[in-house]
Amino acid sequence: MKKIITKVAAAAILTLGVNPLYGGAGHDHSHSSSKTKINEAKAKEIAIRQVKNYTLDGKLDKSWENVPIESAKQQTYQSVSEWVFAFKNQKESNPKQQNLYVFVNQYGEMIGANFTGQ
Repeated sequence: MKKIITKVAAAAILTLGVNPLYGGAGHDHSHSSSKTKINEAKAKEIAIRQVKNYTLDGKLDKSWENVPIESAKQQTYQSVSEWVFAFKNQKESNPKQQNLYVFVNQYGEMIGANFTGQ
């Protein structure tokens, strides 16, 4: 029962956005106008690290810890370029929660994570 409640809570938090999960850890509080854009490899590192952090924090089941990236794409959302990384966990018992999407902006900042990709 506890595992079901934990998964439902994690799904709700991830669906609502990353702010409750991310908490700003590692966020650059610099107010300079010159930010450096990152490449796909760096964005990929950030996404993988974030999924590991979610498992360590108990926001995702431990089975997610070493799930590889299944796909990566760059898209524009509200005129801002971002990377979308899809992780697929075959061990996840809920089919609606087998795909996790992690969003990283062009400056390397986590901007969201959810099970829908939207």
